[in-house]
Amino acid sequence: MNLIESVGKYTAKDTGASIDYDYSYAVYETMDDALEVLGEAKCLALVQRMVKTDAGNTAREKAKTANGHSTRVVMTEEQKAEKKKERAGNKALLEAIKANPELLAQLQG
Repeated sequence: MNLIESVGKYTAKDTGASIDYDYSYAVYETMDDALEVLGEAKCLALVQRMVKTDAGNTAREKAKTANGHSTRVVMTEEQKAEKKKERAGNKALLEAIKANPELLAQLQG
């Protein structure tokens, strides 16, 4: 188990100020680790909550798409493959730029 430290943010309704807060959470390496630390009942409750959340998210997006309220574009498998290829090319280009400090300095300056 690893403990991750993070920072959250919320907006105060009365002032509109952005408030930062610290929190931490556990990341378990295996299901056995989670079961050992949390117990079976807690693990099952967490799994059920995530299943419900995932189902709700999927159903909401499907309803938004069906009703024309979604800004997400539905793509064909070919379009998805093309976008994946484009992202991989962009990643390779970014890595090549990062690996060349002189070029990176020129682009930034």
